[in-house]
Amino acid sequence: MAATNDTSFPERNRGWYRDDLIEVNEPIRKLLENYSKVPSSDVVKHVNSIREKGFATNPYPCIGLYRFANLTLLTHPLYKALVERLHSANATYLDVGCCFGQDLRQLVYDGVPSDRLVGLDITAALMDLGYNFFLDRETLKARFVVADVFEGAEQGPIWTELETRGADVMHCSAFFHLFTLEEQISAAINLARLVKKGGVIVGRQVGSVEPGDMPAIRDKSFSYRHNVDTFDAMWRKVGEATQTQWKVEGTMDMVGINVNSLIEDQNSRRLLFTVTRVG
Repeated sequence: MAATNDTSFPERNRGWYRDDLIEVNEPIRKLLENYSKVPSSDVVKHVNSIREKGFATNPYPCIGLYRFANLTLLTHPLYKALVERLHSANATYLDVGCCFGQDLRQLVYDGVPSDRLVGLDITAALMDLGYNFFLDRETLKARFVVADVFEGAEQGPIWTELETRGADVMHCSAFFHLFTLEEQISAAINLARLVKKGGVIVGRQVGSVEPGDMPAIRDKSFSYRHNVDTFDAMWRKVGEATQTQWKVEGTMDMVGINVNSLIEDQNSRRLLFTVTRVG
Protein backbone atom coordinates (compact mmCIF):
# COMPACT_ATOMS: atom_id res chain seq x y z
CA MET A 1 0.00 0.00 0.00
CA ALA A 2 2.48 2.54 -1.21
CA ALA A 3 2.34 6.27 -0.69
CA THR A 4 2.22 8.97 -3.33
CA ASN A 5 2.62 12.70 -3.33
CA ASP A 6 0.37 13.12 -6.37
CA THR A 7 -2.28 15.66 -5.37
CA SER A 8 -3.12 16.62 -8.95
CA PHE A 9 -6.59 16.20 -10.41
CA PRO A 10 -8.41 16.66 -7.06
CA GLU A 11 -11.85 16.15 -8.59
CA ARG A 12 -10.73 12.86 -10.12
CA ASN A 13 -9.15 11.77 -6.85
CA ARG A 14 -12.48 12.39 -5.11
CA GLY A 15 -13.83 9.49 -7.15
CA TRP A 16 -12.16 7.18 -4.66
CA TYR A 17 -13.13 9.08 -1.53
CA ARG A 18 -16.13 7.52 0.19
CA ASP A 19 -18.27 9.01 2.93
CA ASP A 20 -17.14 8.73 6.54
CA LEU A 21 -17.55 5.32 8.12
CA ILE A 22 -20.34 4.75 10.61
CA GLU A 23 -18.73 1.50 11.79
CA VAL A 24 -15.39 -0.26 11.33
CA ASN A 25 -14.61 -3.92 10.81
CA GLU A 26 -13.99 -6.06 13.86
CA PRO A 27 -10.24 -6.76 13.39
CA ILE A 28 -9.25 -3.07 13.21
CA ARG A 29 -11.62 -2.24 16.07
CA LYS A 30 -10.06 -4.97 18.18
CA LEU A 31 -6.55 -3.74 17.37
CA LEU A 32 -7.36 -0.12 18.19
CA GLU A 33 -9.20 -0.95 21.40
CA ASN A 34 -6.76 -3.55 22.76
CA TYR A 35 -3.40 -2.48 21.34
CA SER A 36 -3.86 1.29 21.12
CA LYS A 37 -6.35 1.60 24.00
CA VAL A 38 -8.69 3.79 21.98
CA PRO A 39 -12.03 3.91 23.84
CA SER A 40 -14.68 1.87 22.06
CA SER A 41 -16.92 4.91 21.62
CA ASP A 42 -14.10 6.83 19.89
CA VAL A 43 -12.88 4.19 17.42
CA VAL A 44 -14.98 5.21 14.41
CA LYS A 45 -14.25 8.91 14.88
CA HIS A 46 -10.56 8.10 15.29
CA VAL A 47 -10.42 6.11 12.02
CA ASN A 48 -12.30 8.81 10.12
CA SER A 49 -9.92 11.48 11.41
CA ILE A 50 -6.84 9.51 10.36
CA ARG A 51 -8.34 8.87 6.90
CA GLU A 52 -8.97 12.60 6.42
CA LYS A 53 -5.41 13.53 7.39
CA GLY A 54 -3.89 10.77 5.30
CA PHE A 55 -5.89 11.55 2.17
CA ALA A 56 -4.93 15.22 2.36
CA THR A 57 -1.31 14.33 1.58
CA ASN A 58 -1.69 10.95 -0.14
CA PRO A 59 -4.91 10.80 -2.20
CA TYR A 60 -4.86 7.11 -3.05
CA PRO A 61 -7.81 4.70 -3.20
CA CYS A 62 -6.36 2.71 -0.30
CA ILE A 63 -6.81 5.81 1.86
CA GLY A 64 -9.98 7.33 0.45
CA LEU A 65 -11.80 3.99 0.33
CA TYR A 66 -10.60 2.95 3.81
CA ARG A 67 -8.73 -0.08 2.52
CA PHE A 68 -6.03 0.65 5.08
CA ALA A 69 -8.58 -0.38 7.72
CA ASN A 70 -8.57 -3.93 6.33
CA LEU A 71 -5.71 -5.79 7.96
CA THR A 72 -4.43 -7.47 4.82
CA LEU A 73 -1.71 -9.63 6.31
CA LEU A 74 -4.08 -10.99 8.96
CA THR A 75 -6.26 -12.52 6.22
CA HIS A 76 -3.41 -14.28 4.42
CA PRO A 77 -3.68 -18.09 4.70
CA LEU A 78 -0.12 -18.29 6.06
CA TYR A 79 -0.61 -15.63 8.75
CA LYS A 80 -0.35 -17.95 11.76
CA ALA A 81 2.72 -19.65 10.29
CA LEU A 82 4.31 -16.26 9.60
CA VAL A 83 3.73 -15.13 13.19
CA GLU A 84 5.31 -18.35 14.44
CA ARG A 85 8.26 -17.87 12.12
CA LEU A 86 8.78 -14.30 13.31
CA HIS A 87 8.99 -15.52 16.89
CA SER A 88 12.16 -17.43 15.95
CA ALA A 89 15.51 -15.99 16.98
CA ASN A 90 16.89 -13.42 14.52
CA ALA A 91 13.78 -13.54 12.32
CA THR A 92 13.13 -10.32 10.40
CA TYR A 93 10.12 -8.70 8.74
CA LEU A 94 9.86 -5.98 6.10
CA ASP A 95 6.59 -4.29 5.12
CA VAL A 96 6.90 -2.67 1.67
CA GLY A 97 4.56 0.24 1.08
CA CYS A 98 3.53 -0.04 4.69
CA CYS A 99 1.18 2.99 4.74
CA PHE A 100 0.27 3.62 8.42
CA GLY A 101 2.04 0.44 9.50
CA GLN A 102 -1.26 -1.21 10.40
CA ASP A 103 -0.24 -4.77 9.51
CA LEU A 104 3.01 -4.31 11.40
CA ARG A 105 1.04 -3.31 14.53
CA GLN A 106 -1.11 -6.42 14.22
CA LEU A 107 2.04 -8.52 14.37
CA VAL A 108 3.11 -6.71 17.54
CA TYR A 109 -0.33 -7.26 19.04
CA ASP A 110 0.05 -10.97 18.24
CA GLY A 111 3.31 -11.12 20.16
CA VAL A 112 6.05 -10.54 17.59
CA PRO A 113 8.86 -8.44 19.13
CA SER A 114 8.56 -5.03 17.49
CA ASP A 115 12.33 -4.54 17.13
CA ARG A 116 12.29 -7.26 14.43
CA LEU A 117 9.97 -5.25 12.23
CA VAL A 118 10.73 -2.65 9.56
CA GLY A 119 8.26 -0.60 7.55
CA LEU A 120 9.26 0.92 4.20
CA ASP A 121 7.59 3.61 2.13
CA ILE A 122 8.60 6.36 -0.27
CA THR A 123 7.50 9.20 2.02
CA ALA A 124 7.37 9.58 5.78
CA ALA A 125 3.95 11.23 6.02
CA LEU A 126 1.76 8.15 6.41
CA MET A 127 4.29 6.25 8.51
CA ASP A 128 4.53 9.18 10.90
CA LEU A 129 0.74 9.51 11.00
CA GLY A 130 0.68 5.85 11.96
CA TYR A 131 2.01 6.79 15.41
CA ASN A 132 -1.05 9.00 15.85
CA PHE A 133 -3.28 6.23 14.55
CA PHE A 134 -1.97 3.61 16.96
CA LEU A 135 -0.82 5.85 19.83
CA ASP A 136 2.50 4.05 20.25
CA ARG A 137 5.19 6.60 19.43
CA GLU A 138 6.90 6.05 22.79
CA THR A 139 6.59 2.26 22.91
CA LEU A 140 6.95 0.82 19.40
CA LYS A 141 10.51 -0.33 18.64
CA ALA A 142 9.95 -1.04 14.95
CA ARG A 143 11.94 1.02 12.46
CA PHE A 144 10.45 2.97 9.56
CA VAL A 145 12.58 3.63 6.49
CA VAL A 146 11.96 6.21 3.77
CA ALA A 147 13.37 4.84 0.53
CA ASP A 148 12.53 4.39 -3.14
CA VAL A 149 12.22 0.76 -4.21
CA PHE A 150 13.15 1.71 -7.77
CA GLU A 151 16.44 3.31 -6.73
CA GLY A 152 17.58 0.33 -4.68
CA ALA A 153 21.25 0.25 -3.71
CA GLU A 154 21.90 3.56 -5.47
CA GLN A 155 20.50 5.20 -2.32
CA GLY A 156 23.45 3.99 -0.29
CA PRO A 157 23.36 2.70 3.29
CA ILE A 158 19.64 3.32 3.79
CA TRP A 159 19.06 0.48 1.29
CA THR A 160 22.21 -1.61 1.54
CA GLU A 161 21.63 -2.04 5.27
CA LEU A 162 18.30 -3.66 4.39
CA GLU A 163 20.14 -5.98 2.00
CA THR A 164 22.61 -6.94 4.71
CA ARG A 165 19.85 -7.47 7.26
CA GLY A 166 17.69 -9.55 4.93
CA ALA A 167 14.03 -10.40 5.42
CA ASP A 168 12.54 -13.74 6.40
CA VAL A 169 9.08 -12.37 5.72
CA MET A 170 8.30 -9.53 3.33
CA HIS A 171 4.78 -8.16 3.10
CA CYS A 172 4.07 -6.38 -0.19
CA SER A 173 0.38 -5.61 -0.71
CA ALA A 174 -1.23 -3.13 -3.10
CA PHE A 175 2.17 -2.23 -4.52
CA PHE A 176 3.07 -3.93 -7.80
CA HIS A 177 -0.31 -3.22 -9.38
CA LEU A 178 0.44 0.52 -9.32
CA PHE A 179 3.08 0.24 -12.05
CA THR A 180 3.80 -0.87 -15.59
CA LEU A 181 5.13 -4.40 -16.09
CA GLU A 182 8.63 -3.07 -16.75
CA GLU A 183 8.50 -1.02 -13.56
CA GLN A 184 7.22 -3.99 -11.59
CA ILE A 185 10.13 -6.11 -12.76
CA SER A 186 12.59 -3.36 -11.85
CA ALA A 187 11.10 -3.03 -8.36
CA ALA A 188 10.95 -6.79 -7.84
CA ILE A 189 14.62 -7.16 -8.75
CA ASN A 190 15.56 -4.72 -5.99
CA LEU A 191 13.17 -6.29 -3.50
CA ALA A 192 14.45 -9.78 -4.31
CA ARG A 193 17.87 -8.76 -3.01
CA LEU A 194 16.31 -8.05 0.39
CA VAL A 195 14.90 -11.55 0.92
CA LYS A 196 16.87 -14.29 2.64
CA LYS A 197 17.11 -17.71 1.02
CA GLY A 198 14.03 -19.56 2.23
CA GLY A 199 12.25 -16.28 2.88
CA VAL A 200 8.79 -15.45 1.61
CA ILE A 201 7.04 -12.48 0.03
CA VAL A 202 3.32 -12.43 0.76
CA GLY A 203 0.60 -10.02 -0.21
CA ARG A 204 -2.40 -9.18 -2.28
CA GLN A 205 -3.09 -6.83 -5.15
CA VAL A 206 -5.66 -6.19 -7.84
CA GLY A 207 -5.29 -8.76 -10.59
CA SER A 208 -7.27 -9.54 -13.71
CA VAL A 209 -8.61 -12.60 -15.50
CA GLU A 210 -7.39 -10.82 -18.62
CA PRO A 211 -3.89 -9.64 -17.67
CA GLY A 212 -2.57 -6.52 -19.29
CA ASP A 213 -2.35 -2.75 -19.09
CA MET A 214 -5.11 -0.86 -17.33
CA PRO A 215 -5.65 2.89 -16.79
CA ALA A 216 -3.76 3.80 -13.64
CA ILE A 217 -4.35 6.23 -10.81
CA ARG A 218 -2.31 9.03 -12.31
CA ASP A 219 -4.07 10.63 -15.25
CA LYS A 220 -3.07 9.33 -18.70
CA SER A 221 -0.92 6.56 -17.22
CA PHE A 222 -1.18 2.78 -17.20
CA SER A 223 -0.35 -0.09 -14.88
CA TYR A 224 -0.16 -3.82 -15.46
CA ARG A 225 -2.51 -6.27 -13.77
CA HIS A 226 -1.51 -9.92 -13.46
CA ASN A 227 -3.10 -13.29 -13.23
CA VAL A 228 -1.20 -16.05 -11.43
CA ASP A 229 0.60 -17.19 -14.59
CA THR A 230 1.91 -13.74 -15.56
CA PHE A 231 2.94 -13.05 -11.96
CA ASP A 232 4.90 -16.31 -11.99
CA ALA A 233 6.50 -15.32 -15.29
CA MET A 234 7.56 -12.00 -13.80
CA TRP A 235 9.33 -13.73 -10.94
CA ARG A 236 11.11 -16.05 -13.34
CA LYS A 237 12.55 -12.95 -15.01
CA VAL A 238 13.49 -11.57 -11.58
CA GLY A 239 15.26 -14.84 -10.78
CA GLU A 240 17.26 -14.68 -13.99
CA ALA A 241 18.29 -11.10 -13.28
CA THR A 242 19.34 -11.80 -9.68
CA GLN A 243 20.57 -15.40 -10.01
CA THR A 244 17.92 -16.53 -7.56
CA GLN A 245 15.01 -18.95 -7.79
CA TRP A 246 11.41 -18.34 -6.74
CA LYS A 247 8.30 -20.42 -6.29
CA VAL A 248 5.07 -18.52 -6.93
CA GLU A 249 1.74 -19.61 -5.50
CA GLY A 250 -1.42 -17.59 -5.93
CA THR A 251 -5.20 -17.52 -6.06
CA MET A 252 -7.70 -15.14 -7.59
CA ASP A 253 -11.08 -14.27 -6.10
CA MET A 254 -13.62 -11.48 -5.77
CA VAL A 255 -12.82 -10.52 -2.17
CA GLY A 256 -12.81 -6.73 -1.85
CA ILE A 257 -13.50 -6.17 -5.55
CA ASN A 258 -16.05 -3.56 -6.63
CA VAL A 259 -16.70 -3.88 -10.36
CA ASN A 260 -18.49 -0.52 -10.37
CA SER A 261 -15.56 1.47 -9.01
CA LEU A 262 -13.30 3.74 -11.05
CA ILE A 263 -10.32 1.45 -10.62
CA GLU A 264 -11.87 -2.02 -11.10
CA ASP A 265 -14.06 -3.76 -13.68
CA GLN A 266 -15.69 -7.10 -14.42
CA ASN A 267 -12.30 -8.72 -15.06
CA SER A 268 -10.79 -7.53 -11.78
CA ARG A 269 -9.91 -10.03 -9.07
CA ARG A 270 -7.99 -10.07 -5.83
CA LEU A 271 -4.65 -11.75 -6.48
CA LEU A 272 -3.43 -13.32 -3.24
CA PHE A 273 0.15 -14.54 -3.48
CA THR A 274 3.06 -16.22 -1.76
CA VAL A 275 6.48 -16.00 -3.41
CA THR A 276 9.16 -18.17 -1.80
CA ARG A 277 12.86 -17.82 -2.45
CA VAL A 278 13.98 -21.39 -3.01
CA GLY A 279 17.46 -20.76 -4.34
